[in-house]
Amino acid sequence: MLNTLTRELKRGDEIIELTTKEFVMLEYLMRHPNIVVTRTMIEEHAWDYDFDSTSNLVDVYIRKLRRKIDTDEDKSIIQTVRGAGYRIRAL
Repeated sequence: MLNTLTRELKRGDEIIELTTKEFVMLEYLMRHPNIVVTRTMIEEHAWDYDFDSTSNLVDVYIRKLRRKIDTDEDKSIIQTVRGAGYRIRAL
């Protein structure tokens, strides 16, 4: 559960601390459940400007988010869509 007013992320009873960029990216993914979001779309939203398309910055932040929120690799919330981007699995 992501509370946009308090900027808190809860998974079960646990509160998970997020950096500003992690929060912005997760919120963006959550506002588009089950929809493939490209790296470019995430970059433009989170950094608010055109980004070098060869950068792996989005991948780095996605990896950080997964470490924090995905407790079960078999049921990963953030899914990679090979060659396209990412999507968040609606629960």
